[in-house]
Amino acid sequence: MNPANLGPDRNGLIAFVHIPKTAGTTLYSILARAYSPDEAYEVMMRGMSLILPKPMVIPRPTISFSKIRRLKSALKHRHTLRLICGHFDMSLGTLLPADTRFFTLLRDPVERAISHYYHYRRQFTDPIHPLAMQSTLAEWVSTCGLVEMDNGQTRRLAGAINVPCGQVTSQTLALAKSNLTSRFSVIGLTERFEESLILLRRAFNWPLYGFTARNVGDRRAPRTELDEGALKTISDANRFDLDLYHFASALFAQAVSKIDMATELGQLRAAREYVDPNARRFAG
Repeated sequence: MNPANLGPDRNGLIAFVHIPKTAGTTLYSILARAYSPDEAYEVMMRGMSLILPKPMVIPRPTISFSKIRRLKSALKHRHTLRLICGHFDMSLGTLLPADTRFFTLLRDPVERAISHYYHYRRQFTDPIHPLAMQSTLAEWVSTCGLVEMDNGQTRRLAGAINVPCGQVTSQTLALAKSNLTSRFSVIGLTERFEESLILLRRAFNWPLYGFTARNVGDRRAPRTELDEGALKTISDANRFDLDLYHFASALFAQAVSKIDMATELGQLRAAREYVDPNARRFAG
């Protein structure tokens, strides 16, 4: 029997704002078993755009009109659609029903930047790969003009991926925080993935699934080997993300405190279901 029919809440739409390099690919393997292909729709924005007065690797707009039309068309099938997911920002939230329940994962901004840089150094066929190979980590974050490395988590949660580098403000941060508290049913943390998964299971009534880590970079310099200058560069370029991460961590701790986490973790770790390495992906 399809596990998608066994437990997940079928009341209303949920939306996963997948911030890149936050363990979202691992979470996708679980979503693909909880929801059948006709229940899920994936939509992607171009978060790697270079927004500087020089040639852009990927041109604007960050999402095409054709993708927006396809999303609107998918939303008309509310009798079957249950999940929206992908690398998008909260500007698309205005297109979704008012009762949509959002969830996301955030990650320590310094760790996320390191992972992001080394990820693209491994992606030999990606148009960004040559830029990663020609840049130091500090340059990748500070001078390459990548909006994803300029408070990318704050941008996505505020719906501001289009804002030029260097122009994220305290007002952008305030909007991101407001969205987290008013529109998100679950706020998870990459560093505490298992506990985040338990919060998601409880919120959306997912069955207990085993999982394996996906898209994990194993060829990257650890944080402890970076010089202080590089760490300061990353922190300075992502100061709003650092604030947002601390804010989200407090919300996460509050949610976790209401659960018998030891028991829940024991049940999760006891799950030893086979994870299909060819698990389906969603149509976008």
